[in-house]
Amino acid sequence: MSNFYDDNASNFISTTRDLDMSAARGRFLQVVPPRHNGPARILDAGSGSGRDALAFRILGYDVEAFDSSRTMAAATQELAAVPTKLMRFEDFSWDHSFEGIWACASLLHVAEENLPDVIDRLAAHLVPGGVLYMSFKCGKGERVKDGRRFTDMTEERLRSLLAECAVFGQSDFWESRDCRPERASEQWVNSVVKKT
Repeated sequence: MSNFYDDNASNFISTTRDLDMSAARGRFLQVVPPRHNGPARILDAGSGSGRDALAFRILGYDVEAFDSSRTMAAATQELAAVPTKLMRFEDFSWDHSFEGIWACASLLHVAEENLPDVIDRLAAHLVPGGVLYMSFKCGKGERVKDGRRFTDMTEERLRSLLAECAVFGQSDFWESRDCRPERASEQWVNSVVKKT
């Protein structure tokens, strides 16, 4: 997977870095709990160009990031100037917890059979009351396109998957259009879930 992003970094960054994700970020930030001894900590999980990590940092959050692509991790570090690790979701581990984890258009590259374990790993690194945002392309099942694996989701399937994890309480689901003008017909399913 990371080879696609390493090989196509320049084009991917130029087409995604300036997308307006403020509506989704706003829904996420509305429910990120405050931290008692400093700004809330947010992890940008699968950070891509660093667009969202930068937005969170500018808003005053304590931001860290990771990506499975060496080139994308370097792009995040350069643009957002936040600590960024090279890591796959399947190997995720961190030395502290976060008030919020933002997985925008990134978990969709995890095989569906691995998603429960990956979501459990992420949830284990949320403080009680912490929130996880995730987005998937609308659809059913898995597919490969341009050498990338995609796991598409319906709201019903995503709800079922999150119920398997059993650590989330309050949830918010919604559909949105792709922010790229040339892909405006593509739909995404989004979710913000709160750890109990």
